[in-house]
Amino acid sequence: MEVKQIGRQQHKKKHYLGRMKKLVFIPFIILILFSCQNSNKTVENKKVTEIKKDEPYFKPGYHYVQQIPDSLRTPEQQALLKKLAIVTYENLAVKDNKMVFNLSEKEFVAKGIPVEYYELIQKDLVNNNKFIKESNITNMDSILKESNKQIRDSLGL
Repeated sequence: MEVKQIGRQQHKKKHYLGRMKKLVFIPFIILILFSCQNSNKTVENKKVTEIKKDEPYFKPGYHYVQQIPDSLRTPEQQALLKKLAIVTYENLAVKDNKMVFNLSEKEFVAKGIPVEYYELIQKDLVNNNKFIKESNITNMDSILKESNKQIRDSLGL
């Protein structure tokens, strides 16, 4: 009888670990998605980030939809989050093993997404590319392809 209990506990533990791996991987994908920028602006954005180190990372007083728990989001916030995910998915790329976002600020805002999200993407991209370089990650193409498959499935595209 005790053996069955141990088997059940091991099964539950494996199931739990599988779920935890997914929970760790999904935020990484989201981080990558929200960490894109136009490669032509990389140097410019690094200067902006370095100069404004005293400035908070998130705009004070602005409520980003990805920081609101799912259960508390309004239908409008859910729609904005989905639109943001689709626009990011469609315009995220890898060039020379660096993450790039292929929309200008003007094009991004024209899609109906507030400029605060574009600014956050730019900041995240600088940080992600720095992490990619420091960690000697050399397969960003395959990482992006794999994450795009999962994102496409989760968005129903």
